[in-house]
Amino acid sequence: MPSDHRDWNALAWTYLQSGQNDLALDAARRAHEGSRNNLDYLNTLGVAYGEAGDLERAESSFRKALKKKPVFLDALINLAKTLEKQERFPEAIPLYERALALDETYPKLATNLANLYRARGDAKRARQLLERLARHIDPHDLALALAACDYELSGIGAAIDRLSAAVKQHPEWIAATNALAHACLADARWRDGWHHYLARHGGKASALPARLQNERILLRGEQGIGDVLFFLRFAPLLKARGATFSVVCAKKLHGVIGMPAMETEAPGFARQLLLGDLPVHLDCYETPPAWPLSVSHDARRAAREKLQALGRGPYMAVTWRAGTDTARGREFGAERMALTKALPPEELGAALRGWHGTTVLLQRGGRAGEVERFTSAFGTQCHDLSLLGDDLPMLLAVLAEIDEYVTVSNTNVHLLAGLGRTARVLIPYPAEWRWMRREGRSPWFPDFPVYRQAQSRDWRPALRELRRDLRL
Repeated sequence: MPSDHRDWNALAWTYLQSGQNDLALDAARRAHEGSRNNLDYLNTLGVAYGEAGDLERAESSFRKALKKKPVFLDALINLAKTLEKQERFPEAIPLYERALALDETYPKLATNLANLYRARGDAKRARQLLERLARHIDPHDLALALAACDYELSGIGAAIDRLSAAVKQHPEWIAATNALAHACLADARWRDGWHHYLARHGGKASALPARLQNERILLRGEQGIGDVLFFLRFAPLLKARGATFSVVCAKKLHGVIGMPAMETEAPGFARQLLLGDLPVHLDCYETPPAWPLSVSHDARRAAREKLQALGRGPYMAVTWRAGTDTARGREFGAERMALTKALPPEELGAALRGWHGTTVLLQRGGRAGEVERFTSAFGTQCHDLSLLGDDLPMLLAVLAEIDEYVTVSNTNVHLLAGLGRTARVLIPYPAEWRWMRREGRSPWFPDFPVYRQAQSRDWRPALRELRRDLRL
C-alpha cells in the first residue's frame, strides 16, 4: 500500500492510464484527502471522476482548482474537455482559447480547439489556427485536422489529396490511412477505399480464387454488431464461388442472422477471414444488397400485440443518439476514434410534434434528461422500448411491425435493411462513409430517405424536410 499522498496520486495516474477507473478514483480520493490544498491532487481527482463517468463532480473539481489558481493549465484544459464531452461547446471553446494563450505548444491543444471550431461550423477559423501553429502540432495530427478542414472548405477531393500525400510519405500513419479509407469510400472510390481500409489491422490485400468449391470459410466479425450486419452483405459472393461459411460474432446476433454462428473460433476451416476485409478479398467494388433477415409469424404477432397494448397505430419509433458516447469515452487510456451520431432531442421532438399515432423510443445509451427533453418538445406521451436492444429477435420483430422509424444511423438501420424495410435517417455533418459525402441517398441503403445536417451544423432545414415528408 502507498505510504503517503504522493504515492496515492502516482498510483491514481497508473490506474487511469491502464483504464482501471474504480481503483483510480479510490487512489485519487486518498491523495486528495491526504493533502486537500494540493491542486495537482484535486486535478487528478477531477480526471478520475471524469473517467468514471461522473462529469458533474469532475467539472466541480476542476472549477475548484481554477478558483484557487486561474492559470492552472492542466485544470483549464481538463475542464474544457469535460464540457466538450457534454457537448457544451460554447463553454468549452473559451477555455481552450485561454489555455492556448498560456501555452501554444501544449500537446493536442491546437487540434482540439480546431476540431471544436469545425464542430461549430467554422472550418475557416479552424484552418487558420492550424496553419498558424503548425510548427507546434504533431505532423500526423496536423495532416488529419487539415484534411478535415479541406473537406469542408474545398471538397472531398482536396481532403483525399492531402491524406494520400501524407500516407505516401508516412505509410506507418495508421490514423491517416483509416481517414483516407473512409474519405475514399464516402466518395464512392471503392477500390482505393477498401484497400486502405485494411490499415485498421495492418493487413495485406490478397484476392481469393475465382473457385472455392467445397471450401469451408470462417468469417470473423471483429467490429460492432452493425458492422457485422453490414459486411455480411458480401458473404453471398463466397457462396457463389462454391464455398460454405460460418461466422464468429456476438452471441446476441446468433438468433437473428439465420446462418451458422459461434462466439469463438473453431478448427476445421480452410480459411479464416475478417468480415471487413471481404470486399478486398473478393475484389468486389460494387454495393451488394443487405444480408437478408426474417421474422417468424409468431414473433411478428407478439410484436404487434406489444405495440397495440401501447396505443393505436400508426406506430413511429425514434432514436436521436448512437455510436460512441463521448461522455463515457476514456481520456487517458488507449486512444480510439469516436464515432458519435446525435442531434438535440428537443429539436427532433419539436419536428415530430403532431404525429397522429403511437410513438416508441428505441434509445439505448441516452444521456440523463434527454427523454424528458424529447417528450416535452414532442408534446405527448412516448413509450420507452429501449431495453429491446438486449433482445435482438424481439427488436427485429418490432422493427418489422412499425410504420415509421426516424433515427440516426445505428444497428437498427442494418436490421431494417435486412428485412427489406426502411427508416428515415438523420445524417450529422460530416456524414459517416456509409452515407456518402454528397447529396442524395446512399447506394448501401438506396431505399432509405436521408435528412442531412447543414455544414453550419444547423439541423433546422433537415428537420423541416422531415416534417414535410411525414405530412405533419
